[in-house]
Amino acid sequence: MLKTKEITIDKGRDAGRRFLITEMPVARADAWAMKALLALAGSGFNVPDPQAGMLGMIGTTLDALGKVDADTAMPLLNELLDCVQIVPDGGQPRPLNLDFNDVSDFTTLWLLRKEVFALHIDFLHSVLGPTSALAEAGAGQAT
Repeated sequence: MLKTKEITIDKGRDAGRRFLITEMPVARADAWAMKALLALAGSGFNVPDPQAGMLGMIGTTLDALGKVDADTAMPLLNELLDCVQIVPDGGQPRPLNLDFNDVSDFTTLWLLRKEVFALHIDFLHSVLGPTSALAEAGAGQAT
């Protein structure tokens, strides 16, 4: 069963908006991680083992994608948003629609991406214990 997490934005233009994040299936998550690691390695970022998949992401953060050219980084960052649904007041979660103004503040987009990333690596807490990389990836206004 895929993990889910609901977050409520507590400040900015999106204050009060609720979002449901659902984990990617394992093969899709690993493919995303491989693409991200290979993009980082190709940009000159020191990736210890680009074949490490999602586990290899522990030593990196979303900020590291800033070293990758926008044509490569943006699809990877936006793919994380595919895991996010908006929860309208009194309604059922529905897919996020950025053209429909489901998000009004760019900081919300970064928070959502960080929360998606954190959901995918939270299993490492039980394996490795809390680390600064995990804590940083999970920072945000989750409820």
